[in-house]
Amino acid sequence: MKLNFLSKILMLANLVLLILQLFLMDTFWDFYHYPFLNLMVPVIALINVFFFIFWVIKFKWPFLLFIFSFLIGFKEWGKLYKFPNNAIPISSGIKVMSFNVRLFNSFEWIDSKSVPESIESFINKESPDLVCLQEYSKEYSPKFKNYPHQYIASPKKNGQNGLCILSKYPLLNRGQLDFEDSNNSVLYADFFYKKDSIRIYNVHLESLRINLKDTLFTQKHSQKFIERIQSVVQKQELQIDRFDKVDQKNNYPTIICTDLNNNAFSRVYKRLKDDRLDAFMQSGDGLGSTYKLAYFPFRIDFIFTDQKFKVINFKTHDIKLSDHKPISTLLEWK
Repeated sequence: MKLNFLSKILMLANLVLLILQLFLMDTFWDFYHYPFLNLMVPVIALINVFFFIFWVIKFKWPFLLFIFSFLIGFKEWGKLYKFPNNAIPISSGIKVMSFNVRLFNSFEWIDSKSVPESIESFINKESPDLVCLQEYSKEYSPKFKNYPHQYIASPKKNGQNGLCILSKYPLLNRGQLDFEDSNNSVLYADFFYKKDSIRIYNVHLESLRINLKDTLFTQKHSQKFIERIQSVVQKQELQIDRFDKVDQKNNYPTIICTDLNNNAFSRVYKRLKDDRLDAFMQSGDGLGSTYKLAYFPFRIDFIFTDQKFKVINFKTHDIKLSDHKPISTLLEWK
């Protein structure tokens, strides 16, 4: 069917957004020159989906543009949405959880006094073997009595924004990496599993500390907003440099739990993931959103594993005990 003038304008806008999305999703080559745009990939993808629905309803041929671009970038779309896999039952494995607990609601963002106890109850119910907590607070933390082995540390710069590793296995060779000019850090420890040594990292990168609702759509602050993202991403890159120096000395298979404070289309993600498996991409389901930024879903929390593991399942837990959603995965040692 022929397109009228307005439809042609909309088609052109749709085409531009589809091409932009393909580039930002790293479909053809690395395209990380504009971190703000990389961060906006989920939003751009959502707009393109709405365009697709619009063209289908109107029964106009431009809906084919979306299908064509989807086929080209099919692999990268898996970072945004995963169709469910049938988990293979196994008799044993390592269950790992990562959760930014937002200081256990110490500033009462949630109207409840029982958030710390609810978090402990949730973790006990899920019963992971290893738990990495970000934005941990010693003052407000429950005891986590089900976990006999605990490694807790806060950046030396201040006592807030701490990290914690809870484990059912003894933790050996513990270490901490504090980032310069930052409240963020890394914890790591080794543990034995089936006579093999494995290292687990708890990584919390620099926060964007932004509110899209108040900045992006306000002309007065939009430039500062974009500049801040550029600055924070540069800082995250330096933090990855520091992490790499520590990890280069490690000879064990690794599991990385991280609040990346960036998405799966960033260079930060690509560098930290390296040749490891993204547990969500291996066995996730749906959008996998772990954080909402101005009502848009973002996946900024990740579990990466060595390729010596097989990811059996992955789950994003839909509970409201923090501004982040906890994630967990079951791993089989090959």
